[in-house]
Amino acid sequence: MLLKTGAMNHPQKDIVNEISWISKNSFDFIDLTIEPTKAGRFDVAKARKALRDSGLGIVGHTTPFLPFALPVSGIRHACLKEFTRYAKIFSRLEAEYVNIHPAYNMPFHNTGEKIEANISFMAEFAKIVGKHDLTLIIENFIEPFDNIQTFKRIFKRIPEARMHLDVGHANIMQDENQTRAFFREFGKKIVHLHVSDNNGAEDEHLPLGCGNIDWSEIVHILKKNKYNRTVTLEIFSNDRDYLLLSRDKFINLF
Repeated sequence: MLLKTGAMNHPQKDIVNEISWISKNSFDFIDLTIEPTKAGRFDVAKARKALRDSGLGIVGHTTPFLPFALPVSGIRHACLKEFTRYAKIFSRLEAEYVNIHPAYNMPFHNTGEKIEANISFMAEFAKIVGKHDLTLIIENFIEPFDNIQTFKRIFKRIPEARMHLDVGHANIMQDENQTRAFFREFGKKIVHLHVSDNNGAEDEHLPLGCGNIDWSEIVHILKKNKYNRTVTLEIFSNDRDYLLLSRDKFINLF
């Protein structure tokens, strides 16, 4: 099983330095997130050179904070302009995939309207990333973007999109972790993973083994489905030893 493990850059640190750290610590790729402050805007040419010099691969990660689902045309247009900027950057950095997170900020709208507004924007963005030789990957999170039925609707409308499965997210407010269910339903549509631990109530980004996720079971699911793509260790701690320990623990489970 030839899994590739990656780490996310800290958005408040210099991207070139982050590329260097991730490479020196033997990761295969950077999950490059474009977020404020220092990763909101950066020298793309320098980042491109650093990536090439390091030999790291790259998965594109967009900011999760933009309110693109709001039914206000000016806001949606501004968000699309910003997401288009991301697509151009990730194309220059030679990424294959670029992710998007569902937008939840829709006061006074019901679940169906929220899903429809997201799908409408994502479909438009999928066409844009396609023009830049990228593939859109859509990340699961909390209700209503935490279940099979919603993702069936998404993929029916955006068949060219793929799934970015966050195993930690699949554990939030669920009777059981939904990783098995997503693999059973979507199989090879799942092309990228995030892994971190939590206790089932919120997205804590804990080191593996510090929450209630059964990582031996998760690895069993991945092996059964012959998953051999990218896995980002999304461990957020000021002490990055916990990130490295989680990476090594995950690899050793295989």
